[in-house]
Amino acid sequence: MNKPSDLNNKKRINYRGVLRFDIPKEWIEEYDDKDGATFYEDDPLSGTLRVKLISISVPENLDSVNTSGILDNLIPNKVSKTIELPNGNAYNMFYEHGVEIEIDITIFYWLLVQKVERNKTRLANFSYTVISEKLNNKHIQKEIEFITSQVETATFKAL
Repeated sequence: MNKPSDLNNKKRINYRGVLRFDIPKEWIEEYDDKDGATFYEDDPLSGTLRVKLISISVPENLDSVNTSGILDNLIPNKVSKTIELPNGNAYNMFYEHGVEIEIDITIFYWLLVQKVERNKTRLANFSYTVISEKLNNKHIQKEIEFITSQVETATFKAL
């Protein structure tokens, strides 16, 4: 296993020219038109961050709802609280457990929403997949905190 990434040494990602956030400088970047972006350390056991951007038409009855209300309607059975950010965006973070190639994994999700027009919303879906047995690793916990801070400070390009 390689030395963990320095979370203070960052590079700016300008995803699709619409969403800006930082990742550790040494993380590998991969982009795919269908699956979005993937970021990870050069270590087969590292966690993997995925980002996908989606535009959503909001039903007319939600036109006057703020970003947290839109997110609450998108995730009706959520177990965590939607957080409104000072910039008008809102996000919700939750996680789920699963199995991939007979390995227990945990996937953390951050759904970040920005209301852009009367009935249009942008949704940035951040997910971070990690081997479940590594959840108590201090560096993995710091990466989750780092990603959360990047979601909270992410900016969307103005229309």
